[in-house]
Amino acid sequence: MKTATASIAETLTKDLALRIMRGELQPGVSIPGENELALQYNVSRTSVRNALQVLGAKGMLTIQAKRRSTVTPREQWSFLDADVLSWLEETGIDDTLIEQLMITRMTFEPNAAAMAAINANGRDLADLEDAWEIMSLGQQQDSEDLFKQGDLAFHTGILKAGHNPFLFSVGNALSAAMLFSFKRTLESDVTQTLEAVKAHRELLECIRLKQPEQARLQMRSILLSAAKKHLSDPLPAHLAHFF
Repeated sequence: MKTATASIAETLTKDLALRIMRGELQPGVSIPGENELALQYNVSRTSVRNALQVLGAKGMLTIQAKRRSTVTPREQWSFLDADVLSWLEETGIDDTLIEQLMITRMTFEPNAAAMAAINANGRDLADLEDAWEIMSLGQQQDSEDLFKQGDLAFHTGILKAGHNPFLFSVGNALSAAMLFSFKRTLESDVTQTLEAVKAHRELLECIRLKQPEQARLQMRSILLSAAKKHLSDPLPAHLAHFF
């Protein structure tokens, strides 16, 4: 159970994070000291200190002993952090960030699918089947929650099926970003995702039949289809290599 102090610190953390993301606190700028923030927000110095430490751990602040914390450039933020992604959703995501996320997935996931086709066992295939069934049910029932649940389980199941602990660890770090990606590329009418459901089924069959190159290409096709919903057409020259 969360304490009152923890709850206050979380609220303060989020407020400061949103101010940074909105540009109210610019990179390189020193934010107010602990005493000033405590007075400004009417909270304890302990809550302020906790909030600053959290933002420091997420790469949004540089904290040095006996000096005021400074806002870091955006490229230093921990974009795979679930809180950071959640706060970004509130402030609005620009197209450039969506492009970078899709490039990351395109770089990573096709090879993971190929690894799954080589190494998946019966348990892995059963898990992927279960995840696909949830996706399919979400499509049939127009349930966004079910569809996203199945989609995430399917993609993380592929990472697990590769049976490479390093690959799986990277996948765990990417899971929050993947879920965020699903939210941005999901059809507003989930019943219109039948083609996506079919494409995931085809990928499952490539893995089941141990066809690594076909699995790689099918995953690439799935990601490309999702990317086209949010990336410009025609693609900018700097993205053409990836897509």
